[in-house]
Amino acid sequence: MTYKQYAVHPDLKDWIRYFWSYDVCTSETQVLHVRSFADRYPRLIFQDIRSFSPIKGADGGIKPICYLSGVDTQPTDAFWDSRFSHFGISFQPHALHTFFGINAADLTDQMPDIGLLDKTEIATLLTDAHDHLERVALLSHYFYKKIAQAKGDTIINNLFQGDWADRLDNEKSLAAIASHYHISERQLQRKFKQNVGVSARKFARIAKFEKSLQAISAVQYGNLTQVAYDLEYTDQSHFIKDFKLFSGLSPYDFVRQANLGSESASFIYPDPMA
Repeated sequence: MTYKQYAVHPDLKDWIRYFWSYDVCTSETQVLHVRSFADRYPRLIFQDIRSFSPIKGADGGIKPICYLSGVDTQPTDAFWDSRFSHFGISFQPHALHTFFGINAADLTDQMPDIGLLDKTEIATLLTDAHDHLERVALLSHYFYKKIAQAKGDTIINNLFQGDWADRLDNEKSLAAIASHYHISERQLQRKFKQNVGVSARKFARIAKFEKSLQAISAVQYGNLTQVAYDLEYTDQSHFIKDFKLFSGLSPYDFVRQANLGSESASFIYPDPMA
């Protein structure tokens, strides 16, 4: 498996975290299972299906060639054969509203074909591109033009360009942020959900869960209490409850299931049912 990340032009960094590609070309036939956990970062995913296998959902349906994934609040499953070529973007949490002018809540836990939101030939252009670097250039140009036309929310943009976004986990912090921008807390919550897709508090819970993914990978199961304490969970039971809600697994099951690779909060496993 070859996984790469590609740098983002400075003019796009406030909305795009990085471009990435994931390629496998092997003669071995094997079904791979990708489990995507809750993820606060929306994504664009392009799959080259000319010579490679397509992504299939848990229902067996084939995913669009180029599709978006809003903020995820629950685990999902997908499958493909062990010969694939994927290219994607990891967006900043508020990017989809900025780029497409939609209510981001409409894309939460959804994965629509990009053509449903923007009548574009971008899927064809990505398919015809010679390599991933050309795809980086194509999408950089595509989203740069969108930024030039966008009417983003100044408060939400400032929230994610500064360090406010790491302080959304309690009423005191939300009140302080709202006061800073001279709006009510209710207005802040409404703006946040429209631009990001979830409430500020749920966003903070998902962010804490994502930190726990990194933390428990480096500890023994018996040290979960320390992980819960370090991440400021009320107690270990609250930590385990949130982990199961956002991943579909207990922390112990996550640690003991060796994966073949990952991208953001998505992990690839060999499918034992194949």
